[in-house]
Order: sequence, then structure tokens, then C-alpha cells
Amino acid sequence: MEKLIEKLEKEQIPLTSSVERDEFIEASEKAFDCRFDGTSTFYPWKMPTKIPKSFKIGVIVGSSGSGKSTILKQFGVEEEPIWEDNKSIVSHFDNPDDAINKLGSVGLNSIPSWYKPYHVLSNGEKFRVDLARKIKSNAVIDEYTSVVDRNVAKAASVSLSKYVKNNGLENIVLSTCHHDILDWLEPDWVLDTDTGELLDGFFLSAQKSTSKYIKHRMKLGECLKTIII
Repeated sequence: MEKLIEKLEKEQIPLTSSVERDEFIEASEKAFDCRFDGTSTFYPWKMPTKIPKSFKIGVIVGSSGSGKSTILKQFGVEEEPIWEDNKSIVSHFDNPDDAINKLGSVGLNSIPSWYKPYHVLSNGEKFRVDLARKIKSNAVIDEYTSVVDRNVAKAASVSLSKYVKNNGLENIVLSTCHHDILDWLEPDWVLDTDTGELLDGFFLSAQKSTSKYIKHRMKLGECLKTIII
């Protein structure tokens, strides 16, 4: 059963943005029989007050435009890794051990890919190495798993959850529009911006452990810990 921690309220003062009306807006108004005065308004959720001061992983989940990024900004600024075109991705970490541990922690186990520059990687590989560079206490990550297929998303979530717990990291907040990764991340709390509910992360009835995930993938001839050399 879901455990509701807090029900949020909307801010009284909206966020607004304004644009100039032009021929393109007028044409779309006629085409779709609507009227736009040039100003858009959005009432975001108030910041929750009952999030614990110390946690491992928190997740903000909801549909596009529901205010996820607005709340995420209250937890900090997302860092964007800088990648040099003439250096391999494995050469961008603090030290070799850090590189090996973090690249493994996001499930990027194809060693040849470690030696490539960032710009030649696939979208899935770029997602993983960006995540590896961002992992640390108090990190905030927006649009988590939005650019990868769902199998990659689930595998990366299992790896991330395990790394965070095994290394004592704290207060990592992720924002996503995908509910399917919640079971695999096993977060401490979930904030649903579609409903305005802050939920205990352990309400997830079908939470899956790392061992169950690996067992499932092995049945399909795959394994999260396979190293490709």
C-alpha cells in the first residue's frame, strides 16, 4: 500500500513567460480555433517540507510540463560534464580506480568503449558515461533515462542504486517522466508531480533486488556484470 508522506499545494503566484504575437501565432490560432494573448502561466507545486534531511536516492516523477524541473532546481544545479575530443572517456576521471569503479557502476562494461572519445559513442553509451561523471553526493540529474531504451534504463538504475548504497553516497535527486525505473532504483522517496504527492519510496510493491535482476537477465542470455574486452 502506498504510504503518503505529504500532499503538496500549488504556489499562489504563477510563473509567467511572454512572447510577441506575430503572423505564426495568428495562423495557428485560426487553424486550431484558439486564442493566445502572448502570456503563458504555470502554477508550480510548493516545495515539500517532509523530505528527510539525509537519504540515498529521491525521485521526482511526472509527465512533461508537470513541474519536475522546477522542483529539482530547489535541490541544486545539475553539472554538465565537459568532454575533450582528443581524450578517451576513461581518461576524464579523477584517477584510474575512480574511472573503473564509476564506469562499471553505470553498467558500461564494454572495455573498448572506454578508450573511445565521447563524441563517437552511441546515445545509450553517452547517457551512461555522463551519469558516471555526475555520480556523487548531492547530485541532481534531470531527464533521467529519457534518451535510452527501457532495458538500458532499468540496468543503469540497478547499477546506480547499488553503487550509491555501497559507497555511502547521499541526497541524490533524479527527475524522470518514466515510472518503470522506480522499482529498479529503490528510492527512499518519490515525489509525483502529476498528483502532488510525496510518497515513501518503499511503497513499491514489486521492488526488485539486484540479484533478481541479474537472474532475470541471465535467463535471457544476458548479464549485468558481463565484461566485454
